Amino acid sequence: MRRVLLHLGLHKTGTTAVQSFLYDNRELIWPHFALVLPYRTRNSGLSRAATNHSVYGTVGTLAEFGAQVRGLLDTLDFGDKRGLIVSEENFAGLRPSRNIEQGYSAAPELAACLVDAVHHRFSGQEVEITIYLSLRQRGGWLRSLWAHDLQRMRQVQDFETFRSNMEHIPSLEDTVERIRERLPSVLVHSEWLEELQLRRYGPGTPFAEYLDLPQDRAKLLEPPSKTNTRLPEDALAELLNLNRSRLDDAALIEQKAAIIERAKSTLVGTI
Repeated sequence: MRRVLLHLGLHKTGTTAVQSFLYDNRELIWPHFALVLPYRTRNSGLSRAATNHSVYGTVGTLAEFGAQVRGLLDTLDFGDKRGLIVSEENFAGLRPSRNIEQGYSAAPELAACLVDAVHHRFSGQEVEITIYLSLRQRGGWLRSLWAHDLQRMRQVQDFETFRSNMEHIPSLEDTVERIRERLPSVLVHSEWLEELQLRRYGPGTPFAEYLDLPQDRAKLLEPPSKTNTRLPEDALAELLNLNRSRLDDAALIEQKAAIIERAKSTLVGTI
């Protein structure tokens, strides 16, 4: 039986650490599962196809996403028994702070399209599909989205304004439940980031368990080497002030990069 794990995010819930865990342990994983990670989905345009559908929601955008997924799956070597692990948060849609009208409303449809593509790729074979989504308490999740946008965009809202404007976005738990309702024959599993951070492999823990490697191989698994660093409040305040300034884009990017680098260096120095 083929085992397939589709990790669909959600954004700012430890996905960087998950993808680091999978990549860092790829040599242990490959004999059992083919891996599809963001370096492939984004370079191929597949991630953009998913986010386009989450914004426009047409028959055409969904068909394009489905066609690209099938095309990618056709390029993978599954051998006789190899399963599949996919990790791409944009497969739930564009992050809600950039798609504030729609949020994750397209996530169930995108998930169903992925499941259909997997069944098509393994037509006539027995396949066990699991969809996994990581969750985060709403306050911390919203603040992480805001901090991300401060760094990557010209976000000019303070956090309280940002949080107020995001108030209508359904909870992450609601998104999981809507996917579960759309795909009743698929196991839809979720874990809380706050709990995973206390475990050996952090956000990679559910994947370590899913791999179900023999004990002598499992003990070789490494924790994720890469995680997103939470910037201190003074650095976030500096970024907000810069975003509100009249700096041109080039100067803004340069000065923000310097603030972020300085803040990260300070954090490393305090460990």
